[in-house]
Amino acid sequence: MNGLSKNCPTGDNVVVRQMSNAASFGASLRWAVDRTIHVLKYEGVGSLARRIKNVFRRVWADGTQILPTASRPLHEQYRVWLDQHATPAALITKGCDRAVRQKTPLISVVVISLGRQSRSVLATIESLQQQRYLNWELLIVCSSAVAEAELPLRDDFSDSGGQIVRFVTVGEETHDHMARGVFAASGEFVWCMRGGDRLVPHALSSLVEVLNEKPDADLLYCDEDRVSGEEEAWVVPFFKPSWSPELLLSMNYLSYTAVFRRTILHGIVKSFTVASALSHYDCVLAAAEKTKNIVHIPNVLYHSSEVSTGRAADDKSALERSLRRRNMPGFVEEISRGRFRIRYQLFRSPLVSIIIPTKDRTAFLKRCLSSIERNTSYTPYEIVVLDNGSASEDMLRYLEDVGRTWRVVVCPGRFNFSLLNNRGAAEASGEYLLFLNDDTEIVTKDWLAVMIEQATRPGVGAVGAKLLYPDGSIQHAGVTLGVRGVAAHAFRHTPNEEWGYHGFAHLTRNCSAVTAACMLVPRSVFDEIGGFDEGFPVEFNDVDLCLRIERKGYRIVYAPDAVLYHYESATRRGTRCLADEARAAKIWERVIRQGDPYYPQSLTHSREDWSLDI
Repeated sequence: MNGLSKNCPTGDNVVVRQMSNAASFGASLRWAVDRTIHVLKYEGVGSLARRIKNVFRRVWADGTQILPTASRPLHEQYRVWLDQHATPAALITKGCDRAVRQKTPLISVVVISLGRQSRSVLATIESLQQQRYLNWELLIVCSSAVAEAELPLRDDFSDSGGQIVRFVTVGEETHDHMARGVFAASGEFVWCMRGGDRLVPHALSSLVEVLNEKPDADLLYCDEDRVSGEEEAWVVPFFKPSWSPELLLSMNYLSYTAVFRRTILHGIVKSFTVASALSHYDCVLAAAEKTKNIVHIPNVLYHSSEVSTGRAADDKSALERSLRRRNMPGFVEEISRGRFRIRYQLFRSPLVSIIIPTKDRTAFLKRCLSSIERNTSYTPYEIVVLDNGSASEDMLRYLEDVGRTWRVVVCPGRFNFSLLNNRGAAEASGEYLLFLNDDTEIVTKDWLAVMIEQATRPGVGAVGAKLLYPDGSIQHAGVTLGVRGVAAHAFRHTPNEEWGYHGFAHLTRNCSAVTAACMLVPRSVFDEIGGFDEGFPVEFNDVDLCLRIERKGYRIVYAPDAVLYHYESATRRGTRCLADEARAAKIWERVIRQGDPYYPQSLTHSREDWSLDI
């Protein structure tokens, strides 16, 4: 990792302060106490015992670190990760040699150098001089004054290997720097970089190696870390998911690690009538509209010198332009620097059937139904209550009252969540089916509108909500495959007010699955896959459903702006259905083994907090 392990990392969109050992220990201890109380209260003694056992099983090798990694800042985790995951130089060299022996396309590196000072560009140039792959050209887009000052670089590159260096001069008052650089590039692929950013020495060889394996790739991107310009740099990683179209509409997560096929990039630039309006986010969004051949390289090949990937106003305008091109009218709101929320315009309001299984839990069902009626701004909707054999007089009287407004379907027999929901779908009239637990409570009035906006978009097969525990911590922010076994909820027990891993808990993004505690599915998709598998009576029925939906080519979307409280599994607190887990593991073994495409490979599989694999 080019010696970066000696640097001190920093955070993203937040000011990260280096903590003393005593302060770190205190924070970790408070976290552990709060977590213990929470699990005991909402999951029971059995669950607490299992978790304590798992914690001690994950004691660090030196026996001194037993407190959870989640309590440690990301930059501290990254220092440990770098020490544990450094790639041996021999393997890097082998990959470089393999790339050279195969197809060797010309890579055009376009560096934007704004202003009169060229000092920041020198670090970028030095990183290019260290590249083991040699078939590249460098184009520096700058003012004539900067070009004149850097002319000696031509000779330096000639002496070091003969790479091509060209200057693309622009006036100081012009703003079409990217367009000028792209039109001047002659390589088969174009990598647009900011002055001051750096590539690792094996970046281009790793890129070419992937291109040889996937010659149809039109857009590629890699992982990155972010480094300050000071000598004692702080570093924070951004390990990225595989292609996630919804996440790209929430943030430019490809950033300047994006590498474009030149023919596609030329077409994008030509389509802009006002070149000065073109931003890097414009290019990434437009490329994603033109091709599906998008490849993620899961390695840190790029060192970014800044937290921001561009001006917020430029990124917001780029996103608005993309929505117009896609004919998806919507309102774009910036929720944090470089992070966006889109509210799509609905051209129609289809009927949504809210399907709720229940049994003898009057208080839970009352709270659930009253919150729906009180906090749902979207119409039309209907509610179908599935009574799984309630016996208490209080519940039977309440169901009689409910039946005067909504449908109540009596479904006696042994509890089978899948069977109940399939019965509910058969009884429902809606074009969209909203599966909802009776131990939930609506928080945001536009929860259903947010979900239907996503579900009515082309290619979306299921939409999930953000679920919170009563104390405000996250219970569900999407489902991740392969974590703690078959699957687990993302960011579980993380305080909702925390930004977390690059803000993912608060961004609309793709997931492999979402929980059926609150899941919206188009009826046409539900019928196409045959509904829930009734062989999963208790757990993993939602994971199985989502994976079958994905297998048909649909996308699963997590919608964080639809917020509910979830009094998780109140009737079965602290229990697990091992038979369902074993069946899911057997059916989806290959998919789980391949890894969740929306979960970065370098993150932990033993915790749900999206901390690093250390």
